[in-house]
Amino acid sequence: MRNPSRVWLVASALLSGCLIGDETAPIEPEPPITDPTGLVREPVQGTVITGDPSTLALRVAGLYDVSDRELSVQVLSNPNDLSSWVTIGTTLATAPEEDKFAFSIEVRAVASEADVARWPLGGVLRLRVIDDAGLPLPYDATTPELSTIVVANPASLPTGWTYLLEKNPGSIAETLEYYAAINAPATLDAFMTQFGFPADETSAVYYNAGDLGIGREMHCRATLVPAGGVACYVRNYGVFGGDRGEAIDLTVAAGIPLATVAMVYTPPIDAPNSVSFLVYGGNGALVNEAQLDTFGNNVSIPQNCLNCHGGRSRYDDATNTVLGARFLPFDPSGFGFAARPDLTLVAQEAKLRQLNRLVAAAAPTVAVNELIEGMFPLDGSPYNPAFVPVGWSATPRDARVYHEVIAPYCRNCHVSFENAAANDPLTLATAASVSTRASSVLGRLCGIGPRGMPAAEQTTLHFFSSSARAVLLQWLDQPGACAPVVAP
Repeated sequence: MRNPSRVWLVASALLSGCLIGDETAPIEPEPPITDPTGLVREPVQGTVITGDPSTLALRVAGLYDVSDRELSVQVLSNPNDLSSWVTIGTTLATAPEEDKFAFSIEVRAVASEADVARWPLGGVLRLRVIDDAGLPLPYDATTPELSTIVVANPASLPTGWTYLLEKNPGSIAETLEYYAAINAPATLDAFMTQFGFPADETSAVYYNAGDLGIGREMHCRATLVPAGGVACYVRNYGVFGGDRGEAIDLTVAAGIPLATVAMVYTPPIDAPNSVSFLVYGGNGALVNEAQLDTFGNNVSIPQNCLNCHGGRSRYDDATNTVLGARFLPFDPSGFGFAARPDLTLVAQEAKLRQLNRLVAAAAPTVAVNELIEGMFPLDGSPYNPAFVPVGWSATPRDARVYHEVIAPYCRNCHVSFENAAANDPLTLATAASVSTRASSVLGRLCGIGPRGMPAAEQTTLHFFSSSARAVLLQWLDQPGACAPVVAP
C-alpha cells in the first residue's frame, strides 16, 4: 500500500517545478502570445489626391507580421459617424520583406452612386486597415495608437463665401473723413517726403503668395517725425488671382503699380490712429477705395486692412479713428522670390530680418514678437523656416498641425490678436487654443455659413487645395467630410 503522504509530496514537488533534493531551476512561464503587428505605408496620412473620387482607385499597401491572416481595408460609410466603418476590400500579406510580409491592394471608396457620401467631391476620406481579429494597423510606427488615415480631395472656393468682412465695410465719405483725421499726404511722393524716404530705408521684393497673390516692392524705415515711429509703403504688381510668374516679372520691372499701400506707426500704440493706413493709385494720388481680391466684398479704407492688421482692432466712425491695429511680421514662408540672384530669399534674408526688426519696434503683440524672434533669432542665427512655438512643440503631431495648418493659413493674421490681458486664445499660440475649440474651428473652416476662415480669398483657395483639412481633422478626431458647397 502506497504512503499517502509520499504521494502528496511527489505531486507537490512536480507542481513546483522540482523534486525534493533536485537542484533544477523552476520552470519559467511561457511569454504571453502577442498579436501580429503591421504598418500601413500607403496612402500617407494627409495625402492630397486629385480627381473625382467616384473614379479613383486607391492603392493601399503596407507590412504585416504573418502571411496567413486576412487584412481588411475599411472606410467610413458616413463621414459624420466615426464608427461607421465598412469593408471595401480584403487581402493577404504575401511578399516577404525583411522580417515581415508586404501587402498591397487597389480599392475604390466610391464604387456606386450609393457610396458618394463616403468621399464627396472636394472632401476628405477616412481609411484604415484591420486584421481578422479586428485590430487596426498603425500608419506610424512611433505612434501605434494612430490608425485612421485621412486623405483630401482638392476643393474649389465655397459658393457664397464672402471675404474680408470680419470688419464691416464703410463708405467713401467715411474714408475721406478718416484721411482728414490722419492728415494723409495727398500723393505718394508727398508721403515719402514727409516720412524721410528713401534715406535709411530697408526694401525687399517678393511675391505675396500667402494671402494676396500679387508682387510686392516693400519699403520701410524708422522715423524721426514721429519719433520712435515706423513708416512703410509697398507697391503692388500683378492681378489678384493672376499668374504668379507675371506678377514677379512686373515687380522686378518696377513699372506702374496696381496700387501702393502705406502704413505708419505713431507711438504710443494705445493712442487713437497709432497705426494708420493710406492707399495710393497707380498715378500716385490718394484713392478712396482699394480692392484686395477678385471679389471686392470690402473695398473700404481702412476697414478692409483691419481684417488682418489687428484681430481686436476696430474703426470708430464717430471719431474717425482706428483702435488696436498692428503691423504684421514679414513671413518668408508665405512669399515667392524672383530667380534674379540679388532677389532670391537667400540674397534678401538680411533685409527681411531688418524689416522684422522694424515691426518689432512698432509695439507688436506678444505673438507677433514670438514669431519674429522664432523666424529671425536675435542672436543673428539664419532664418528658421521650421520655427514652432513652445505651445505647439509638445508632440510631433502638434508640430505637424502647426506647420501644415496654422503657419500657412492662420498665423499671419491671428498673431495680431491680443486682448487687454494678453495671452489671447485667438493668437493660436498653443495647441490647446485650437483643440479646445474644435467644433467652432471646423465650423469656420469647412464651408459652413456665409463667412469662413481663412478670411482672405487667396488663402482660402490654397487651404482647400492642401493637406490642411486632412491633417487637422485627424488631429482633432472630429467627424465630417469638410467638403465646402461649391457651384456645379
